[in-house]
Amino acid sequence: MRDAMISTQDLHFAYTDAETVQTVVLNGVDLNIEEGSFVAVLGHNGSGKSTLAKHMNAILLPTGGKVYVTGMDTADDHLLLDIRRTVGMVFQNPDNQIVANVVEEDVAFAPENLGVPPAEIRERVDNALKAVGMYQYREHAPHLLSGG
Repeated sequence: MRDAMISTQDLHFAYTDAETVQTVVLNGVDLNIEEGSFVAVLGHNGSGKSTLAKHMNAILLPTGGKVYVTGMDTADDHLLLDIRRTVGMVFQNPDNQIVANVVEEDVAFAPENLGVPPAEIRERVDNALKAVGMYQYREHAPHLLSGG
């Protein structure tokens, strides 16, 4: 068996409301996801799927147990940037992840935040847009593109 890219050990999480009432969402989850594998997490609305996913890049931290990404403990503040470089997250509603008014600026957002030099960003953006057949839309507003 290969080493897990992402693993949880006895993962527990509870949301706390304004009155300090806790709602347990994850209760003792053990999970190992190997590199290159495909995993589907299924469940009803409110069953904890998104909460579990948010633990994988340290958007949320466990109230108990551990989460590891390529061996890095998500509870270690010093590793947060490396963890978030390793695990990305795509939100269900595309409008929640659009950060710019023009497609090429939106594509450039991540490498800019990682400190990639501007000339390399330009090259990466152009190559990425060409690879997915979107280069001709580089100056369009992302929210006006067809969802189909």
